[in-house]
Amino acid sequence: MREEMTKLSKTERRLHRADGFSAIELLIVVGIISVVSAFAVMSFLKSNKNLQLAGVTRTFSTYLEKARLDSVRRHGGASINVNSSTSYVVNMDFDGSGTTTARTVTLPAGTSISYTLPPAATILDPSSNPTTITYNWRGQAGNAVVLTLTDSTAGVGTKTLVVGPAGDISTDTTVTGPVSTPTPQTSVSTTSGIKSMQ
Repeated sequence: MREEMTKLSKTERRLHRADGFSAIELLIVVGIISVVSAFAVMSFLKSNKNLQLAGVTRTFSTYLEKARLDSVRRHGGASINVNSSTSYVVNMDFDGSGTTTARTVTLPAGTSISYTLPPAATILDPSSNPTTITYNWRGQAGNAVVLTLTDSTAGVGTKTLVVGPAGDISTDTTVTGPVSTPTPQTSVSTTSGIKSMQ
């Protein structure tokens, strides 16, 4: 009987303890949830900025490629002026009428452009040192330009666009060493490299 009484009193005590949560326990849970939520929001915002920077890079790459194709189609004349750290000007035939028009593309707030001219590693600000990427009738740019797009948000990386002298465009690559337009071979030796038929 005594055992039954002890079991009963223990059960009653457990029931009283399970009545609810104390204010301190609720505050601790709310605090933990708010800290985890703050980290999730910060991570989401940083991820959103990374995606936005990738989109800006794709748009810039698309305009470079369109200017190159327009230059091949119209036998030269398309160009992109990088004359500001927050925008660039595309000069090409947008409507197919044969007339070159200028379109200014403004970058989102907090995004900026800088560039280098390989093999030099000096980073140039287009606001004080503007540059123009001009394509000839073959779609060649003439010299290499490495464009760097940067977001001012902490923790967001940078994106690069490399315009090669042949007009090719690559994203998130690096250029090292001297870069020059290849010189075509003008004379071919008639005897070297020919196998004997015997």
